[in-house]
Amino acid sequence: MSQVVDDTVRRLPPRFPRRRLLLQWKVLLLVSLLATWMRFSAFAALKGIDKAPAKGPFHEKGQVLPGYVKAVLDNGIVIRTKDGLDGFAHIAELSDSYVDHPAELFTEKDQVSARVLRHEEDLLWLSLKEVGTKKLQEFKINEEVNGTVTAVCQAGADINVGAEEPAFLHVSSIQDNFLMDARERLQKGDKVKVWVTRIDYKGMKVTMRETQREQKTIAKGLKLSNLIPGEELGGEVTGVKPFGAFVNVGAEQDGLMKVRNINNGLVKDLAQLLKKGDKVVVKVRGFVRQKLELELAETLPRLPPVDGFLGLEDQPLDAKVFRQISPTSFLVEVPLPGSTAAPVIAYMKDEWSQQMDLKEGDMVTIQVTYVDVPKRQLSVEREAPQVQKRRR
Repeated sequence: MSQVVDDTVRRLPPRFPRRRLLLQWKVLLLVSLLATWMRFSAFAALKGIDKAPAKGPFHEKGQVLPGYVKAVLDNGIVIRTKDGLDGFAHIAELSDSYVDHPAELFTEKDQVSARVLRHEEDLLWLSLKEVGTKKLQEFKINEEVNGTVTAVCQAGADINVGAEEPAFLHVSSIQDNFLMDARERLQKGDKVKVWVTRIDYKGMKVTMRETQREQKTIAKGLKLSNLIPGEELGGEVTGVKPFGAFVNVGAEQDGLMKVRNINNGLVKDLAQLLKKGDKVVVKVRGFVRQKLELELAETLPRLPPVDGFLGLEDQPLDAKVFRQISPTSFLVEVPLPGSTAAPVIAYMKDEWSQQMDLKEGDMVTIQVTYVDVPKRQLSVEREAPQVQKRRR
């Protein structure tokens, strides 16, 4: 730069020193302004590339973009996104399964949704795998989710629960009884119901055993006056009576869960379902004569399962009456045909009670009307006495 200024000044006549000096300052000022402009222009260009490429808005990694297939190539597809950007999805990012050619899956104009892998200045890299999945942080401990087994080994199984990566189910979390090899119980493609037990940097762990679900801990220093109806609390059973169970929730006094507020009242022998020291989750119902009244907010693990009744809705089954609730409703014991498991306590609607008085111990013919597998509950109705006689 100094060489340019000196050459310019030498060409001036020697008799004009002031003019030569003035021109020298003008040239220096012009060169300085040009250098400053170039420096700030370069900075602005780099800044613009980092935040928003000139070809369109910048997209963060993991963002899902709707669009359509613009072109099908041998090694992938070109996707025109809704905001007018062209992105590329490599053949390896089209499906979890092997794909020989993109034309097997897509044709031009197909509507798709793609996930951003990275956004460079001149290209948007996309993937069609794991679109619509949830982040691990969106799941909650103890949350119940449905999943599909994607891989099984002796130590456990990978479960697809709709997360960004599979959850792991250890062999010890598959069933209450001892299991040596997970492949004895599960195979790829099985549909399972699991509960989230842990989420950390290693991933998500789940269990199929309700007894392994994390329980709410007992709060300390609770005041009865601060409890709100509908609020859920962790508790511990301190006593079981025929009329209900007492539960310590961390307040000045224990609360009472009456039988009718446990498993919707579908209980025959409460002492078989709850034991002193059991950890439970309860819901505040309110106060009766200044006594805290609670209801059970979860399914008791000691209840017999009802899965075996699925598909038996249209078949006549035998049941045994053990309690009358109203003139037209009873509680009955329903054994699962061909099983030695304990009978399920069910609510029975009886529209024929005026034609035949029922009492405790009577056998009746019923039909299953509803099976609630998660809550382990049945609803049944009694068949008409005339139908029962014809079948006998």
